[in-house]
Formats: sequence, structure tokens, C-alpha cells
Amino acid sequence: MSGFIKRATAAASAAVITLTATGCSNGFFKEYQSREEISVPTEISFAWWGGDARADYTFKGIKIFERENSDINVQPYSSDYVGYKESLDALYSFGKESDIIQLNYAWLNEYSPDGEGFYDLNTLSDEIALDNFTEEQLSYGMINGKLNAIPISLNAITFYYNEDMLKEIGEEIPETWDDLFECGSKLAAEGKYLFETANIYLWLMLTAHEEQTTGKAAADFDTENLASMMRFAKELNEGGVIHLGENYDKTNYFGGKCAGQLLWASDAQNYAYSDDSQITTVIGKYISTEEPLRSGWYVKPTNLYAISKNSDDPQSAARLLNYLLNGEEMAELQGIEKGIPLSRSALETLDGKEMLTGTAYSAGKMITDSQNELQPMTKGLEDTERINSFFVQLEQYMKGEKTAEAAAGDVILQS
Repeated sequence: MSGFIKRATAAASAAVITLTATGCSNGFFKEYQSREEISVPTEISFAWWGGDARADYTFKGIKIFERENSDINVQPYSSDYVGYKESLDALYSFGKESDIIQLNYAWLNEYSPDGEGFYDLNTLSDEIALDNFTEEQLSYGMINGKLNAIPISLNAITFYYNEDMLKEIGEEIPETWDDLFECGSKLAAEGKYLFETANIYLWLMLTAHEEQTTGKAAADFDTENLASMMRFAKELNEGGVIHLGENYDKTNYFGGKCAGQLLWASDAQNYAYSDDSQITTVIGKYISTEEPLRSGWYVKPTNLYAISKNSDDPQSAARLLNYLLNGEEMAELQGIEKGIPLSRSALETLDGKEMLTGTAYSAGKMITDSQNELQPMTKGLEDTERINSFFVQLEQYMKGEKTAEAAAGDVILQS
């Protein structure tokens, strides 16, 4: 290298050092500093499960939120229910879950048994309009005095009926267990049955009957109660009320093989209604004995939203959460796809736009109209391992391989 180049290089280096050390205020350096200070949007991740329709309106809602909150960039993650749970299990174990998480009610105690598993939303009340919810509604997400999650809507087992099919056999909408057997008997004579249902719904149906007839809470059931439930399941099957031995198939309802379905209220839009069907679906009351010793039927949040305890920016996450629950645009896009919203603001939006109609609304309204009959869902009632074990043993009882007592004795009482 020539002496000139060496000297020029040294001079340039000295100039840079001088600029840095002395804080030179020439125009170029000021411009450089201002460019460095340009803010970058905060990235907030949001995960939920659901089908294509849910994904479509959620993405639209996120875009509106980002336009109105240019300092926040939302990273959405969506999958089916099973894939979502598997992914959440893995991410949560490493503290890598999304900033905002959609939760099933049964998962709250799984992930946060002591109330420390999620961010305490009470501390974010400046960003989240908690006054849109009653204390009773928020209590579903409270653990050890900390608000772990906020429920979106309420859910309960719901009776859906093909009104025309019942009229054809001369029956009204059933209200008692005897009414169910009356309908089932007439339908069985035509090679049909009353209810198409899946194991979880049948389990809760059997639980309701056992509670109503014994006065004993499901949380305290023993093998004697389980044996009684198995015998009643056999009666329901032989009486044409239900059809055991096959997986749930909603085409049986729309195809006229059965006159009703037992589903969650939140299933109304996807399983109890079809644009292509001429069926008139009506919602029935919660079935009961003449003088029940307990209600037997339970209510729970459809699902909830929580904020990760590991979120780098919980305040920004809370702004998005508030929009998801209370925002006018999001309320209109979501409608009652996730049930009738608990948020007062969201409810007012839907009412003002005359969107509180249809089968899904009727299912949700049955819950609100029956609050005195419904009990808060208890821990363990939806225990998957216990329910699966019950139906494995029920099948053996139905085949005559075991007595009801022997089969009940082999059921896992609590996982």
C-alpha cells in the first residue's frame, strides 16, 4: 500500500473516531441518528383452533386491528383442535407459547393449577375493558385470586330436534326422560332412533340422569353410580333413544335416520344446521325427571383467551385481547360463531346490527334462559381418560361379557 493510501486511511479512521467521540453535530450525522431511532412494530403472536370459516374472519379482524394499531404486528397461528392441543403442550413446556392463547376450559387447571400459569389479567385492566363482564363470568377464569383467562361465551349440552320428524310421529318437543322413551319407541318402529350423539355428550347425558335420580354430584360418583349409568345407557339404546356402537355421524340427522342430536351449543352452526337441508331444527329444554334431586346439567365457557406469562409485551397483547373480546369490528365479523358473546360491548354490537338470530342464537339463548338449572362445570367431569375408560367397559357390558357392576369396577374413576 502506498504512503498516500495509508495516510488517507488513517485520516478517515481518525475522522470517524472524532465524530463518534465528540458527538459531531453535522447534518449527515443527525440524519443517521434519526434513522436509527425509527420505531419497529411490536410483534404479538395469537394462536387459536378452528375451521376455515373461523380462520377467514379472524384474519380479517387482525388486519383491521393492525391498521388501527400501527405499532403492533400480529403473528397469527391457527390449526385444528387436536393439532392445536399437541402443539400447545409442547410450546408451553418450553415457555414458547403465543402471547395470546385460546384455551379450552378443561385446560386451565392443567396448565395453571396454582394460578401462576398465565398472566394475571387483572393487572392489565387499563388495556382490557373488564367491566364488560360480570364477576360471575370472570370467575370462570379465576384461579387463586388471579384472572388467568376471560371466557368468550358459555357452552352447555344442547338438544337439537327435527321438528317435522317429531310431528310425523305425533310427538311434541320432549321435556322429560319418559318423553324421550315415548319418541324413541315410535321411531324404533320405523327403523329409526331419536338421538345421534358422541361419547362426551352421552356421558354428560347419563351423568345428568344419575344426578337427578340420586341427588349425588358427579364429582362424588362411585362404581355403584357408574353401574347405574351403564344400565340406563342400555335402556336408552334398546328404547330407540340413542344408537350405540357407531361413531357420531351428522349425516344421520340430515339424512332422516334420527330425529335429534345432542351437541354443544357452540356446535349449532356447524353440525345442527345446513344450507342444503330442508330440516327445521328447534332447540329443546334440558331433560329432567318429574322431581329432580339435582339439576344434573352443567355449563362452562365455550373457550377462553389468556395471555402468556412469558409475553415480552403484555400491554400490547392486552390491547389485542381487548379488541378480540370487545372490539366492534371483531364482534361483527365473529357474530355468534363462538356462541353468544359475554362481552356487553360485543353483545350490543350484534344486537344493533340484528345479528342475534338463527339456530346458534337459539342454542345460546337456551343457556341464558336456563341459568338457574345449570351448574358450573366441575373439575374432572370432562376427564378424557375416565370417559374413554367408561365406554370401553360399557361396550363389554353391552356385549354381555361383563355385568354392569364388574364393568363399572374397571372404570378409571379419575386420571
